[in-house]
Amino acid sequence: MDIQLDQKSPVPLYYQIKEQIRGLILSGKLQPGDMIPTEEFLSDQLQVSRMTVRHALGDLASEGLLTRKRAIGTIVAGPRQDLPLFVNRLVGLTEDMSEKGMSVASQVLLHKRQEANFEIRQYLQLQPHEPVILIRRLRSTNNFPLVIENTYHPLKRFPDLLEMDFTNQSIYRFLQERYQIKVDQAQDSFVAGVADTDEAKLLEVDDGAPVMRYQRIGFDSNGVPIEFTQSIYRADRFRFVVNFSRGVTENDQNGPIRS
Repeated sequence: MDIQLDQKSPVPLYYQIKEQIRGLILSGKLQPGDMIPTEEFLSDQLQVSRMTVRHALGDLASEGLLTRKRAIGTIVAGPRQDLPLFVNRLVGLTEDMSEKGMSVASQVLLHKRQEANFEIRQYLQLQPHEPVILIRRLRSTNNFPLVIENTYHPLKRFPDLLEMDFTNQSIYRFLQERYQIKVDQAQDSFVAGVADTDEAKLLEVDDGAPVMRYQRIGFDSNGVPIEFTQSIYRADRFRFVVNFSRGVTENDQNGPIRS
């Protein structure tokens, strides 16, 4: 890469590096999938500290222009994938990705019975010491880890959930087919955060990389909570897009199903 730094400029060196790499990407001289030289190589080539290079590459990764993959290195990222949010209907990750010609793979990381803590009891309106089923999955699309999902359901109401293998299977579809129950309403919330060590390893990002923390409380048609989900999305490859509508469309039996 041809990067020229002006040591006498008041513009910080990391910013000069970042903007020149950005220009190479936006001009098409660097294409999605192209490898970026290592921090050590760029540091020696440009006669700057590795921290300066790391700052520049880290900012570009946070913006979604670069992807940093463990044991591989830093590569030019493709365009961010949009994850639409509809304010008038429940839209599922699996169906949305299918419409884009992309598949979603699910790996079950944990599937067990456990006693609900105070937070989960509050959201699911459970009694003290009442157990829940935890299903933790890593969900990926096009070989990129997308999200870690931690989903809790009341064991008393859905005991068969404990026996099913939800690798690449829809939990929502199972609830409809086995119990004739669906998530009819949901309360979703989002907050920006950073990945801890375990999350970073699963999502294949750096420790402290930006993530979006998503939380859902799902209710049946009677307004009874049947699902509490905490998800951690990587923020460098995907973005949420909110879709608004004047009309209200009921989420009927034939509507999108999230797995």
